[in-house]
Amino acid sequence: MNNDQLAFGIDIGGTNTKIGLFDYSGKILHFRTLPTPSHSDPVPFIKQLAQESEHILSSELGMKLGDRRIIGVGAGAPMANYFTGNVDHAPNLGWRNVPLKKLFEENFRSRAVIENDANLAAVGEKRWGAGKNLSDFILITLGTGVGAGLILDGRLYRGHNALGAEGGHVLIPHEKKRLCSCGGINHLESYLSARGIKQTIFELTGEEWTIEKLGSEFNNRDLRASTIINTIVDELVSGLTSMAVLFGPQAFIIGGGVSKLGESFNAVIKKRLDEMVHFSLRGKVQIISATLSAEKGAIYGGAAHIFDEVLR
Repeated sequence: MNNDQLAFGIDIGGTNTKIGLFDYSGKILHFRTLPTPSHSDPVPFIKQLAQESEHILSSELGMKLGDRRIIGVGAGAPMANYFTGNVDHAPNLGWRNVPLKKLFEENFRSRAVIENDANLAAVGEKRWGAGKNLSDFILITLGTGVGAGLILDGRLYRGHNALGAEGGHVLIPHEKKRLCSCGGINHLESYLSARGIKQTIFELTGEEWTIEKLGSEFNNRDLRASTIINTIVDELVSGLTSMAVLFGPQAFIIGGGVSKLGESFNAVIKKRLDEMVHFSLRGKVQIISATLSAEKGAIYGGAAHIFDEVLR
């Protein structure tokens, strides 16, 4: 292995896409964010990502795509299938039957690996973040959607068809029925996605709050903010208790934009989880914030993944 080898990590989200250039130690050399287009044709968008990546290489290092030092790209996208290299259907992107791995390899002129975006975030936390010293954990990403990445016995669990551990689509009991972006009813994502949380806030207050305002008001012991937090925690923990008894994790690692609510939010989750979970797990499952940041977790995982694929 040469110490000058580099990898791209890319996270295609429902709202924004992040690009990171990494060295083998996990040092991020460059980071860029751009809007994810709303149209359903991914081909011009992947070309745009390649052009942006080549601009990064040229301006920062005097290199081009195809350089031998670029070992590849690890990319995350909703519903990306590691085994087939395709995205069959990603409702939050409007994509159907997209040969994503092939598009990346053609445009980046290097090896590519694709994963569910939450899976990549879990790989990143395992390699360089909050899960570094854990063998069994579930990363929950609370963002445009709700994702879950499962690490069992130190390895990423994908399931038979690479679509296992889709924690955002666990059914939760609720008196109010909500439609999930996938078409299902009362999935965890219906309540804990950014849209779902905004809907809950509006139902409880008649106002539109940002996550930052919610966190600030909660830390100031505002009664309405406490009611909102307790409501969304009840909904979140309804899903976490099912995942906990199935997999017995050491921890849930909370990532995504909602993780900015911080340790006070985690403490409420922990308290409620210990009240609801099976007695054998009470006090034994940690609630931890992701340490690779809400913005960069999956791109770290993408880089870690392609390094492992090429150099193992």
